[in-house]
Amino acid sequence: MSSISELKTDGIGGPLQVRILRKLKHDLRRYETWYLAVDRFGDAIQILGQRTNQSYIESALNLSQYYTVSDYSCPMLDKYKKFLQNDLYIDVGLMSMIEQIPDTLTIPKNWFHFVSKPQLIELGDTPSYYPGALRHGSSHATHVYVNPDIPETTSLINLYTGPSRPMPPLAGIPSTLHDMRKKTRSELLDKMFLVRASIKDIVFQNSWYQTTCPICKDPIFRRGEKWFCSAHGHIDKPKYIYKFFVIITDATDTIQEAISETSCCKLLRSPLDKFISNNPLTNGNIPPVNITNERGNTKTMSIQMLRASTPENIRFIIIDHDTLTTMSYTSIPTTPAPTRMTRARQNDTSPESSAANQNVARPLSYDLTGATPTDSRKQMKK
Repeated sequence: MSSISELKTDGIGGPLQVRILRKLKHDLRRYETWYLAVDRFGDAIQILGQRTNQSYIESALNLSQYYTVSDYSCPMLDKYKKFLQNDLYIDVGLMSMIEQIPDTLTIPKNWFHFVSKPQLIELGDTPSYYPGALRHGSSHATHVYVNPDIPETTSLINLYTGPSRPMPPLAGIPSTLHDMRKKTRSELLDKMFLVRASIKDIVFQNSWYQTTCPICKDPIFRRGEKWFCSAHGHIDKPKYIYKFFVIITDATDTIQEAISETSCCKLLRSPLDKFISNNPLTNGNIPPVNITNERGNTKTMSIQMLRASTPENIRFIIIDHDTLTTMSYTSIPTTPAPTRMTRARQNDTSPESSAANQNVARPLSYDLTGATPTDSRKQMKK
């Protein structure tokens, strides 16, 4: 039987006996159900049932009950999910074994998290502040969050932001970032703009890509040496998706924009699945060199407004961009190299002869001894 203190990231944990003490849902993540569990040593950990697994976990776990949990994964917590000191959490789902066992006094029925006096003072004096909060008069809600700074914002935006119809690459109306920002939603809808801009920075939360299940599209994690989906078990070939924005700039303005898969592949110079397969030690916290090297390179970008944009919050996405990092120039036609004129030809400067020389082909004869062509007219004059 394992204990919470023995759990490791990406490790294969054994059966774990815990008591469920708390259940909570975040207002901005209704597809996640979190539990606070305690083992016999008094150590606490967070348990998550999300998306495909949420309804199953909610029916399987009840407060104050004692369970044996097995077949789970142990991912790292990000700052948006973490409410305990433990850096790991237990991800459970349809493939997990959850067995209720008789109540026992071995596992505590209460658990407390003690904080220091300075932390208490800070909690008492500092009010909660929510960036982007707006008063919404037609609802009982006290705050409305516009594009909150959480990883799901990117996924939700990309879910509803495909172009309304197929468009050719690098097609659009020549424009600047400043002119685009001045336009209204109706002026931007279903229109593509061509902008000469450069990538100033790359923005992402925790990781610039995410590993998901190809069946349910839920995030999956390592369990030993294999990928494990809480709903579908071991996954042989996961699906990778991009999770980053780019800040682009031109001579008129600077904008943070989403980026399409087409543009991502061009920046990475490879499909993401192939890149990860060829580089199994890829660190999600550090963008690859292929992408960082594109900073400062001016490109022609096809940019469109995200269809999920509102009149008060207009967002853009880079549909495509050219692969050249330098200005392209039109090729200049070359002229034949000048030929050396003989004295006899220099003296023959009449307009008639010049016109004839330019428009009439001269027959050439070959001197077999010298192996070089000679002008038959020149031979006749001699």
